[in-house]
Amino acid sequence: MKQIALYLAGVLVMTFSACSRDHQVKQEVSSPIPVKIGKPLLKEQPETVSVSGTVVSPDAPSNLSFLVSGKVIQVGPREGDYVRKGQVLATIDPVDYQLALTAAKAQSDLARVAYLRAEDEHRRMKMLFDSKSLAPNDYQKYKSAYESAEQQYLQAVASEKRFEKHLSDATLRSPVDGFISRRSVEPGQMAGPEQPAFEIIKLDPIEVNVGVPETDVHLVRIGQKATITLPALPGESFEGTVRLINVSADSATRTFMTRISVPNPKHKLRIGMIAEVRISGDKIVKRLSVPIETVVRDPQGATTVLVYYPDQNRAHVRRVEVGSVFGRDIEIRRGLTGDESVILAGQERLREGDVVSVASAGDQEEKTQIAKKETSK
Repeated sequence: MKQIALYLAGVLVMTFSACSRDHQVKQEVSSPIPVKIGKPLLKEQPETVSVSGTVVSPDAPSNLSFLVSGKVIQVGPREGDYVRKGQVLATIDPVDYQLALTAAKAQSDLARVAYLRAEDEHRRMKMLFDSKSLAPNDYQKYKSAYESAEQQYLQAVASEKRFEKHLSDATLRSPVDGFISRRSVEPGQMAGPEQPAFEIIKLDPIEVNVGVPETDVHLVRIGQKATITLPALPGESFEGTVRLINVSADSATRTFMTRISVPNPKHKLRIGMIAEVRISGDKIVKRLSVPIETVVRDPQGATTVLVYYPDQNRAHVRRVEVGSVFGRDIEIRRGLTGDESVILAGQERLREGDVVSVASAGDQEEKTQIAKKETSK
């Protein structure tokens, strides 16, 4: 009897447990998940090419070195500093070059005195020679002495100018306006013509270097406008112009190098930043788009949206191919026709085939109507 009682108790527990699960399932079925739905937007927009690239300088950096050797006694700007053309960057100890110039000037002064004396004597002897009062051989001696003095004077002047330049080269000046991107000398170091000292780059304008796929290169031409956004500067965008399109593709990536010139007066764009570029074409095309948060990824990593089926009151997963991003919307290239009702809110709680209830569709439907009105205009 005791065993029978235990058996009946177990059966009752299992029965109550099953009833509880059935009740829970029924409760879940009878409690649809509230969602918000809306139609995809249909817009007429210029055909665009979206590519990624890197901010680069339009000109090669100015790599500066001293033209003479010596010990560095003074260094001015550091990396990131803005310098003007002609601004002093660094100085080598000028004492040796000053002494050499002083000696060269003294030698030049002596040579000038000798040259003037020889010139005066040659002029007097030439007058005698022209009047037949001086023998040709004697005149030739004075002429040779004058020419030799003149040559020595010219060499002394050239030597003086050379040492003047050496003294000037002991001070390194910026040849352009720009920013110091690298400084390779410090006070106390030895510097010379073979040692880089500074690198200077320009930041206005800058260029964005992108690779346009060969399937899209026919849509791009010089002079087209482009919109540039950067992860490093969220919320900001910049306008640029296509300046150059390479005539040959990169053999590894099969893309055509394209450079986009961008004004940068506030120097916000910096060399090496990653940029997202949208090049606007001349052709107007119709595009379907949905809010970015509408698109989710399935376990396989594919992009999907949840579509509401009103006859079933259920949500079903639809794989889609996405394209360019426009503000807070994303283009749907394949997978939707535009007549579907997509889940705009609540999709994070949904799975394939879940029962749903429509909470509100007004906002997105209003956006759809506005988009249609803009399209009709």
